[in-house]
Amino acid sequence: MGHAIEAEIERNYAAFKDIMPALLADAEGQYALMRNQELCGVYASPGEAERAGYQLFGDELYSIQLVSSKPVDLGFYSYASPTR
Repeated sequence: MGHAIEAEIERNYAAFKDIMPALLADAEGQYALMRNQELCGVYASPGEAERAGYQLFGDELYSIQLVSSKPVDLGFYSYASPTR
């Protein structure tokens, strides 16, 4: 299941980058819920987006992205890679 989630996140992120310019005008600072490379909703907090994703898609095949024009510094996690 881990590989399926990673693949979904990668595909969703690619789609998210394409729609980001349109989202910035109305949703900057909010969190986009993505599934199957489609926007499913925009939420005020990551917790709200996570709850909505779990309620809508119990299989966890969704992702959440911050709508922001600024790069996000993940600190240590920027250098983390999945175990192979």
